[in-house]
Amino acid sequence: MLVCICHGISDKDIKNAIHEGASGFRDIRASMKVGSGCGQCVSFAKALVDETVTALQSSQSFHLAYELAC
Repeated sequence: MLVCICHGISDKDIKNAIHEGASGFRDIRASMKVGSGCGQCVSFAKALVDETVTALQSSQSFHLAYELAC
């Protein structure tokens, strides 16, 4: 799904950037220019970033806890 029409950024682009090391919306905005055009995507993009970061952190915590238990 296209998130930022001005720059042609999709939800997959944002998720990939987070999995590659972006830690928040500031990183995404700086590297991909999301929200720097008309600004209509900012609230959705922020929510997507927060959701993806939280899911990634939860997944990493689960894997760490599993490794420690084994």
